Parts: sequence; C-alpha cells; structure tokens
Amino acid sequence: MSAHLERLAAHRRQLQLRCAVQRGEIAGIQAGIDAGAARADRVIAVAQRFTPLLLVTGAVFVLAIGPGRALGLVRQGLLAATIANRAARLIR
Repeated sequence: MSAHLERLAAHRRQLQLRCAVQRGEIAGIQAGIDAGAARADRVIAVAQRFTPLLLVTGAVFVLAIGPGRALGLVRQGLLAATIANRAARLIR
C-alpha cells in the first residue's frame, strides 16, 4: 500500500473516531432534551387536569377579597417572581 493511501486510511479512521465521539455527545444532549420535554409534558398534563379547578378557585378568591386587592396581590407576586429570577441569574 502506498504512503498516500496509508495516510488517507489513517485520516479516515481519525474522522470515524471523531464522528463516534460527536454521536455520543449528541446522544447526551438528546437525553437532556428528552428529560426536559418529559417534565414539561407532565406539568402540562397536571395543568390540564387542574385548570377548571384553578379557574373556579381563582374566581371565588377574587370575589372574596375584591378585584382591586386581588390585582395588587398578582402584581406583588409578579414582582417577587421577577426579583427571584434575576437573583437566580446573578447566582449562576
């Protein structure tokens, strides 16, 4: 076998090894995506089951405390969530 063909064969083996490593990395990324999608699917399924209950509970809550006060609580909750989100980003 000529030296040129040996170099080509060695290069091919190198490329095949690199492809195998990349396939493994992609499989790991895919597993992470699948796990995240499975969690999202579970959350959506729970939300679909409880949506009517949450709507009724929310309506009773708003009627009990009044719409102005309920809106104030929603604003405070959104503000707290925003602050927590920004704090989590700073920690990372």
